[in-house]
Amino acid sequence: MSRPGRQALPLVTPALLVIGVLFLFPGVYNVVLAFQDLTPFDAPGDAEWAGLANFQAVLTDPLVGSAAVNTVFWLTAATVIIRLVIGMGLALLLHSRVLHRWRLRGFARTAVLVPWMVPPVVAVACWKWIFDGNTGVLNQFLVAIGVLPEGVPFLAQTSTVWWSVIAIIVWRELPFVVIVLLAGLQSVPEEQYEAAALDGAGRWASFRHITLPSLRPVITVVVLMTVIQTFNNFVYVWLSTGGGPGTYTQVLATQLYSKAFVANSLGEGAAIGLAMTAVMAVFALAYLRVSDRGRVEA
Repeated sequence: MSRPGRQALPLVTPALLVIGVLFLFPGVYNVVLAFQDLTPFDAPGDAEWAGLANFQAVLTDPLVGSAAVNTVFWLTAATVIIRLVIGMGLALLLHSRVLHRWRLRGFARTAVLVPWMVPPVVAVACWKWIFDGNTGVLNQFLVAIGVLPEGVPFLAQTSTVWWSVIAIIVWRELPFVVIVLLAGLQSVPEEQYEAAALDGAGRWASFRHITLPSLRPVITVVVLMTVIQTFNNFVYVWLSTGGGPGTYTQVLATQLYSKAFVANSLGEGAAIGLAMTAVMAVFALAYLRVSDRGRVEA
């Protein structure tokens, strides 16, 4: 090791120890636990080797299969697409000259950030009150204007529960998408739009041929980050529905909790966690590759 390397080693050792204790050791232990038969009431030394039995049990469990479908389609794909579409619209609005002309740009940008300032637990509690079938403000409003004859338990019936959960997630996590896309819009040179206007291009043509191509790297990063952030999310589904009604809204994160601490099978819970980690590793590698490519191009 070179002299600068020997001098730097004592400086980075505390950080490496913290990373090892907080991240590396739990990760390694989770891998070992996935191959063991252990309950929350047993001591770690009482664990019995189970081999691939935990993975076989997880892969053949229909509840895990439906939870995987819910995770991929409802929790991740639906919310990411909706956030991207609405976020693009809001970013374009915040970047428009109309708000600047009315001197509302600062107020509008601050208002967009408000949901992101609310802790997720508080956000879910507020939305549960809004969606309540008896005292919820949404039901009271819809009944008052004659849209509904009586209140609807949005979070307790299968026809509306997933759309209600999606509304909570989109409302709370949308500001991140808006901020990143807005930053991307501000980096597009105005000269390109002026040249397009001189050539007779309308707003839609400018959006298709200038805005979208310029934002493609930003959109790719936003999609990868929101997928990573959402795929393994536990808070929104568990606090809003508990995986119900029945097991209708179970996702992999809540199924992991149920296996480990309700069914008392830490090994099966660890197996689900290991599978989720493998999926997230793919998206993380894609994100790092996109980031490195952007850094090289810059």
